[in-house]
Order: sequence, then structure tokens, then C-alpha cells
Amino acid sequence: MKRTYDHRYASRDRRASFRRGVRRIYTSRRAIAVGVLVLLLLLFVLSCFLTLSDAHVTRAAVSTSKTFAGAQGVAPAKPSPYAEAACLMDETSGRVIYSKNAHEKLPIASTTKMVTALVVRQKLKLTDQVVVSKAAAAVGEQGLGLIAGQSLSVEDLLYGLMVQSANDAAYALAEKASGSIPAFAAEMNKEAAALGAVDSHFINPHGLDQAGHYSSAYDLCVIARQVLKDPVLAKMVQTRKYTMQMPGHPGGFTIYSHNEFLLQYPNANGVKTGYTGQAGWCLVGSETRNGKTFIASALNSQHRAQDVAEMINYGFSATDEIVFLQQGQQVGQTRVSNFPRRSVNAVSAAQVSSCSIKGAGDNFTLKVKVDRGAKPPVKQGQVIGKAECYLNGQLLYTSDVVSASKGSSSGPFVAFFAFIWYAFCWMGKILFAPFRIF
Repeated sequence: MKRTYDHRYASRDRRASFRRGVRRIYTSRRAIAVGVLVLLLLLFVLSCFLTLSDAHVTRAAVSTSKTFAGAQGVAPAKPSPYAEAACLMDETSGRVIYSKNAHEKLPIASTTKMVTALVVRQKLKLTDQVVVSKAAAAVGEQGLGLIAGQSLSVEDLLYGLMVQSANDAAYALAEKASGSIPAFAAEMNKEAAALGAVDSHFINPHGLDQAGHYSSAYDLCVIARQVLKDPVLAKMVQTRKYTMQMPGHPGGFTIYSHNEFLLQYPNANGVKTGYTGQAGWCLVGSETRNGKTFIASALNSQHRAQDVAEMINYGFSATDEIVFLQQGQQVGQTRVSNFPRRSVNAVSAAQVSSCSIKGAGDNFTLKVKVDRGAKPPVKQGQVIGKAECYLNGQLLYTSDVVSASKGSSSGPFVAFFAFIWYAFCWMGKILFAPFRIF
């Protein structure tokens, strides 16, 4: 049988085959163009998804960790205070450097007024006026000699509370802040619990002996640490002399501190004294040298100022300061806008440091967590992360990480075109990816 071939097989010439292929492509150019456009459109849609993924599918926070060795050397002999209970604390980190019966629940006399001041600062303005009640005027013992019906500012009464340890001022402020003494005592207990002062229970704002009113040497250091963080109260507790405005005293009424530790030691800057028959002589003192502060408490001591001074001197000689972060040091970035991409630097709000006891084998770990993104607008100084300091695996304290500058997002028009631009950038990455091997 004779075999036949159609025209497609008439020639096996390669050049002819190539010309026929080119002719076929040329005649089908519209279909090819449509195919290319569809492919590019699909690629663009894929790029849009990748752009959205890059903007939103991220971790909630970025964490970093670094370890630090403790201080070397040998610490001096520990103090031996006369107090029934005592505690020495690093003001920066809250680390306890020395303790003696530090968690024993004891009456604390007028050191109570530190908590009173903290609650008043939360609930009242310094310019608010307080009208003295008959009950406040009749409290007795240490006071300003207030008379029922007198009107004084919260600021003046706070000075009377912290400088002269006035019971009538404490009572008047408590009534103004909460309406009654029981209601104010509930606020005091709430504040103490929030600070971690779990050995404490308060019934009155002045600290006069009353069943069920107590705290501990450790708790008083914790409370004093919070007092020193308030610039207004920190100024008050180191005041040795103050002239307040009081009705009946046109030239002002001058009060004096009777904190012997504050008066005898030039670097002392607080905090509060106390005495009752049940509590004995009590003192919470603080001292700062070269920017470093220690807080010490002594309960029921015949030599309270000596006890506090001995403990604080031990703190300065037995420890070295380990600095983990300087104030303002950059620790990361936080994105505040996706389209276009804008970020703010994350910096440490304060110096992050701790005292290390010489030769104690301390091992510190610093963990910094920075939010990956923040909802705009972001204000300068806004908290966007945390720095956590660990001592031998246990959390010691935390410090804020804040925005170094403000940051905001763009309007919808700019955001739309930024999104389109990023999508085209993704297309370029995909198209040219095969050439990156060269």
C-alpha cells in the first residue's frame, strides 16, 4: 500500500519548520497577549497577598536576652542592728541586700503615713481644699493643732503629714479622699496589695496603736520605694523645714522634721519616722550617693538612726552596681504604619541596673520584649515594651521600654498607593528570583 503524508510532513527542513513556528506565533499573538496579561494579573494578586502577609503576619513581640556576671570580691561583715525587725533594699531594683525578721508582722506607728500619702496623691489634687472636721481636730498626740472648720490645701496637709508626722492632718486627708476612715483604710490595703506589701493590714491613716493594724520591715521598704518614685512626695520626705499657710497665722506656720537620720546624715533623703508604746521607735530611711539609693527600715529599735545608717553603709560597701541598659538606649523598633512602612525606635525609659553583692555568685539575665507593631498614633514616651531583670533565674523587677519619638500613619490615599507600590516590588522579587543564582 502506498503511504501518504499531509503538508505538515512535506518537508523535514529545519529552517522551514522554524519559519512555520514563527508564523504560527505571529498569527496567535492576541491569544498569547491575553495569556501573558492573565499571568501577570495572577502574579499581581499573589503579590498583594504577600504584601498583606508581610504587614500583618508577624510576632506580637520581639524578644532578646543577655546575661551578666555579678560583682567580684569579698563583702564586709553583715550589720547587726538593734531593731526587732530590719530590712535593707536597693531602691532601683527592689533587691533585698540584708534582712532580719523582715516579714514579721509588727505595729509600725507613723510609718503608716507613707501609705496614707500614696493614696492621697492618687485621689486628690495638691490644690484641693480640705475642711477640718471635729473628729480630725480631736485625734490627739502629734499634730498641727488643727481646729474644726479650718480650710487648708492638700499640699500643706501632706507636708504636715510627712514632715511633722501630724495625726490630725492624716485624719483630715483621709476623710477628704474617701469620706470615712474605714473607706480610706480599704484604699490603703488595696494600694499595699498592689505594691506587693502582703504582710500589711491597715485600719487607720495615722498609725496610732490599734488591733489588726500592722506591717513588716520588708513591706515598709517596698512602700518607701514607691514614695521615692513620686517627685512630690520625694521632695516632702527630705524636707527639714517648711512654712505652710494656716488660718490664724498670717505670717505662715513653720513645721520642722524630727527625723534624726535625715538631720544627722548629709546624704539622707527620707523617709519616715514613727513611735507608739506598742510599736516602739521605728524608722524608714533612705540615702543617695553618686546617684545610687538604698532604703532601710528598723522596727522597734532604741537606736533606729544608728541601725539604718549601719545597714545603708553596708549596702554601699558590700555591693557594686551592674548596669544593664542606660536610659534612652535603643533596644529595637516598633512599626506604626504598614503603608508606607514607618517605625519608631524603642528605648529604655530609665536606667536598668541592680546591685550585686560582692562574691555572692550573682547571675543576672536581661530580657527585653518590644512590641512588633503599635496602633498609631504613637506618642513620644509611650510604653511599647518591657525590660525584665532576672537574678539567678528569678524575676527581680521590670522597667518600661518606650517610644523615642512620635509616629503616625498616612491617609487612605497615600496608604493605597504605597500598598500598590509594595505589591509591584513583590512582583519584581518573584520575576527576578531565578536570576539571583548568577
